[in-house]
Amino acid sequence: MKLKQRFQPFLQAIPQLLLFQFVSTVILTLVTLAVSLLGGLLLGLSGKAAVTSGDLSFLFTRWQGWVMIILLLAMVTIYVAVELNALIIFCNKILSGEKPSVWQCIKDGFAGLKKFLSLRGVIVIIYAVVLAPIFGLGFSISLTQNFYIPKFIMSVIEATPLFLTAYIIAAVFLTVVAFIYCFILHGALLDDMTMKEAGINSRKLFVKNWKNLLVELIIFAVLSFVVAALLIGVCGVLPLLIVSAIPMGETVKSFLVIFFCVIIILLTAIVMYSYVSFLMIKLTSLYKKYTSEGGEWTYQPQEKKRHPVVITLVVLLLVAACGFSVYAVNHFDELFKTQVDGNIVAHRAGGVEAPENTVKGIEVAHEYGALGCEIDIQRTSDGYYVVNHDADFERVAGVAKAPEEMTLAQVKELKVDGEPVPTFEEMLDASRDKVILFVELKGATADNQMAEDAVRIIKEKGMQDQTVLISLKMDILEYIEEKYPEMQTGYLAFVSLGSIEDTPFDYLALEEEISTDDTIASVHAKGKKIIVWTVNEEDDIEHFMLSDADAIITDSVKLSREVKERLTNRSTAQIILEQAYRMLR
Repeated sequence: MKLKQRFQPFLQAIPQLLLFQFVSTVILTLVTLAVSLLGGLLLGLSGKAAVTSGDLSFLFTRWQGWVMIILLLAMVTIYVAVELNALIIFCNKILSGEKPSVWQCIKDGFAGLKKFLSLRGVIVIIYAVVLAPIFGLGFSISLTQNFYIPKFIMSVIEATPLFLTAYIIAAVFLTVVAFIYCFILHGALLDDMTMKEAGINSRKLFVKNWKNLLVELIIFAVLSFVVAALLIGVCGVLPLLIVSAIPMGETVKSFLVIFFCVIIILLTAIVMYSYVSFLMIKLTSLYKKYTSEGGEWTYQPQEKKRHPVVITLVVLLLVAACGFSVYAVNHFDELFKTQVDGNIVAHRAGGVEAPENTVKGIEVAHEYGALGCEIDIQRTSDGYYVVNHDADFERVAGVAKAPEEMTLAQVKELKVDGEPVPTFEEMLDASRDKVILFVELKGATADNQMAEDAVRIIKEKGMQDQTVLISLKMDILEYIEEKYPEMQTGYLAFVSLGSIEDTPFDYLALEEEISTDDTIASVHAKGKKIIVWTVNEEDDIEHFMLSDADAIITDSVKLSREVKERLTNRSTAQIILEQAYRMLR
């Protein structure tokens, strides 16, 4: 197929797709806002600020929770109707040479929801809404596109051969399913098949055309990358490099650097925003080809037209980029984060730099300039508190017994990479005047008694100002806040619905994916501090070092320090592009 024939359907579809994306984005934004407001009202009626990973049972034990579930399901349904059904119908009409009505396609998308009223239909929705985004496969809706397996769980999966094998098998299986049933929605929506018939039809099409399908999708992916790279490179990167190399006045140079950085950002955003729609056009064109008589369908080019809306939009974007660049030259420090203030909290005392949850870990973390150390305490059978992360000591010391099954004397016989398992008191002594100790109340023995004992021990050491009691269990922290308000507390969460910033704790320690800039700002507005966990990859460390988070909890203490030092010596272009990348993540 000639390059012109490959590109023509996409180029001619741009004006119509822009209109579709604009209208659908407005609709879904309003729906999301309405559901958020109603959810907040329901939480208020129940006396809660948020539903988090520590109290998900609320959703199933209170009428407000059931109503919230219904609202969430309704919102998911609307997203499916607009971002999957209506988009397929819209793309089909474009490829058929029609000038589709956005509103009619959305209306037809809602009408197509009846196709999902079967077991197979429900499975398709679960795949598209949950499994596809988690494994990064196929099409998903934007509402759940950031669904993920929390990284602290993925770290366990990657470290356990059995779990890792199961994960790989699941990923391979779901990938195969994605290809085999990639035309199921096309059959149901475009040819009025039942979901069962559409599934059978998609399997037949795949078996008959799988080689061509794979080749076409690979070519599409390669050409998409090349076109995007050329567009961004020629219009943004190359001019930026030229400007950086040519001697000129500082003010003019700053303006041009900012201008071309903005161009790179805009083009990147447009490419990311348009890719899914273009991929749907490609799949729809392949479906029409594979289902046509003899497989001879070809795109009939539309009559060439001028598109003043597109031209006007391009001009307005260029004018806006110029205006922003002029403003940014004079207000750079107000617009961009030029100082890197992120603090480091060593996970499990010293991260990977020392044996975990040991006195040695605290000493090493202090040497690397960590603000604090996070440790995990559990109760022994004779009532003492020792430091260990897992449910037992098998991984770190080769003994498959839980702390509550052992006496202190038995625990003290164990070694973690040559280091003794410390008591809570020993860790307090080691951290005094060096680092803040974030003490997680952990495991089967994490209860109000542990809270009482931890507070007593901390007070005996006089270290109330150098410790923070943290937990995944909200009820324990609420008990501490009520009985010992002078103690600092921190709530660990990896799921959150509602206003988590209104929970009564001094610190919020949130998993990476829910630690958005808006959440961080909301937490700070309530006078609380926010820590992000567990941040180990260099890209993620950089991301949160450049955020307004008060600290990151990390296993990579040394790497985090190196990233922080590197970020303090960035050029103007690096500062702008890094902040933009954070926004586009």
